[in-house]
Amino acid sequence: MRILVVSTNTLKKPMPVLPVGAGMVYSALTAAGFETRFLDMAFMAEPFEALRDELRVFEPELICLSVRNIDNQVIQQPESYLPFIREVMKVCRTCSSAKVLLGGAAMLVMPEELVEELGADYGIKGSGETEAVRLAHELERGQAAGRDKVVTAVPAYHPVYSRIPAKTLFSPQYFIPNPRIKKASMGYQASRGCSRHCIYCSEGYKNSGGCRIPAEQFMEDMKILQADYQVNSITFVDGVFNHDVEETMEFCGLIGRTSTSLDWSCALTPANITEELVRLLKRSGCRFVDIGADSGSERMLRRMGKQFHPEQLLELGRLLEQYQIPYSVSLLFGGPGEHEETMAETVQLVNQLNPVYILASQGIRIYPHTALYHIALKEQVVQKNDNLLVPAFYQSKDYSDALLTKVLAASRHIYKDMLMNSIGGRT
Repeated sequence: MRILVVSTNTLKKPMPVLPVGAGMVYSALTAAGFETRFLDMAFMAEPFEALRDELRVFEPELICLSVRNIDNQVIQQPESYLPFIREVMKVCRTCSSAKVLLGGAAMLVMPEELVEELGADYGIKGSGETEAVRLAHELERGQAAGRDKVVTAVPAYHPVYSRIPAKTLFSPQYFIPNPRIKKASMGYQASRGCSRHCIYCSEGYKNSGGCRIPAEQFMEDMKILQADYQVNSITFVDGVFNHDVEETMEFCGLIGRTSTSLDWSCALTPANITEELVRLLKRSGCRFVDIGADSGSERMLRRMGKQFHPEQLLELGRLLEQYQIPYSVSLLFGGPGEHEETMAETVQLVNQLNPVYILASQGIRIYPHTALYHIALKEQVVQKNDNLLVPAFYQSKDYSDALLTKVLAASRHIYKDMLMNSIGGRT
């Protein structure tokens, strides 16, 4: 059976993102014995022509489309990427009779909606390598009739299929050193699933739990990254790196034993922090941390479903500064119940921290099934029949840009939005 895997992401700012997930699906299908080709649209001058040519020459029987983003999630300048994906689907349907399977990060947030909107035959929510192999076998044997159109992948790592592909699969343009960090860097996912309960997150609302990559697979991956990819700087792209203190400490020890030259960064929650953990972060090569705080107000943290207190956020900042690990803080303004006083509480708390930068989003993207979605329904911010593939945002009725500007006058830091524009504060 011939299978074409296509990475449809063409965004290059702030930097091109290596399509590791699509590459892993390609590698899994190849390891399972299928005749497989890979097409990455990122650096193509004429991506649709390239896809047409590939379909005509290769004549695949299954097309796996990886979709990374639905939109840019920026309320000030919303931009949808669906028109491009619709054109990709149009090319697939007009130039091929192959079945189409949707996967990628976008399928984590609206899998059924994307499959229906784009007219795909199947979809996978979550890490797709094992499920893609299973579907391909079913199609090859004529056993796919009656299966669910969209399946949710278990977060477990497969010892054969969950593998980083060879570097030769990807364009050399991905590995041009970033001038800001003066070395080649790439993202790496060390865990799957989520144990958090943030009200806006489409992954956390089902509370699937987290699954850390087995030590043997991680060690092999690091050898490949350093020897084959020649990458010594990685960003752990896990939504939360420290789901559990003891497990994270063990993993930091594994990093230290695996490589003495690896620089890495991650996102931490203040909920699971000890001084010993921060010491291990530093010792094992952690060079930067993003703190996913959302707010510095006790009331807003509770409403947002966060599982820590403002005092824990301050303690994390203190420990990172003590061990000389630079960090950023990510905030969300305008959530349920947000008003001038809660915003002021956040600014007052962040004034006690010393982040490299502060990224502050205004308004929260609404996704189906989440707790925020049900709040938005109750407050009639959205309606049941609304197509949420069209970007919709929640903002508290007591929040406004003008109020945020007023509150930020008391900040000793500059706050930036998702486009890295300054929105207020001072140095």
